[in-house]
Amino acid sequence: MDIAKIIEYQKTDAELFKIEKASRENPNRKIANDMQKRASDAQKRSVELEDKAKVLTEQIETIKKQFEAQNKMLGQVLSKDVDALEAGDVDKLIELKDKLSQNSNFLDKNLTRLAENVKMVIDEYQKATKIYQDARVKYNESKTAYDKSMTEIEPKKKELESNLATAEKGISKETLDKYKRLRADNIFPVFVPLRGNSCGGCNMELPIAQVSKLKENGTLQCEHCHRIIYFI
Repeated sequence: MDIAKIIEYQKTDAELFKIEKASRENPNRKIANDMQKRASDAQKRSVELEDKAKVLTEQIETIKKQFEAQNKMLGQVLSKDVDALEAGDVDKLIELKDKLSQNSNFLDKNLTRLAENVKMVIDEYQKATKIYQDARVKYNESKTAYDKSMTEIEPKKKELESNLATAEKGISKETLDKYKRLRADNIFPVFVPLRGNSCGGCNMELPIAQVSKLKENGTLQCEHCHRIIYFI
C-alpha cells in the first residue's frame, strides 16, 4: 500500500470533510428542516380538523332535524282540545307531552355541546393554520440563508472534489474502497499514524503483538475506533 499517496489524498479530503460537516451543522439548515417538519405537522393537523368539523356539522344537521320533528310533534300535542278527550286520553296526552319535552331538552343539550365542539375545532384549526404560515415564512428565510452560504462555498467544494478525483488515479482500488467505506461511516481521519504504541486516532494502546504486526505490514486496523493505523 502506498501510504504516502493515501495520506496526501486524505489531507485534501480533510478540507472537503470540513466543508461537508459545516454544511450538515449549518444552523440555518437545521432551522429549515425543523420548520419544514413543523409546517408539515400543522398541515396534517389542519386536514384532521377539517374532517372533524365536517363530522360535527353533519351531526348538528341531524340533531336539528330531530329537534324540529320533536317540536312539530309537541306542537301538535299541545294543539289538541283537552276538553274533548276522555280522562284516560288526557293522561296519555300529558305523558306524551312530557316525553316529547324531555326529548327536546336532550336534543337541545346535544346541539349546544356539538356547537361548542365546533367552536373548539375552529379555534384549533386557526391556530394550526397560523403555525403553518409562520413555519413556512421561517423555513423560506432559513432556506434562503442556507442556500446562499452553500453557493459561496460551492466553487471550493468542486475544486477539492476535482483534486481528489485526480489523486485517486494513483491509488489502488482496494485502498480507496476501504478508505471510502470508513469515511461513509463518518470515521475521519481514516488513516492515522502510530504514536508510540497507541492508535493515533483514539489513543488506545495496542498490544505488543499488534505493534509488531503493524511495523511488519505497514498498516493495521484499530479494533477500537476502526481507523487504519500506519507506520512509516
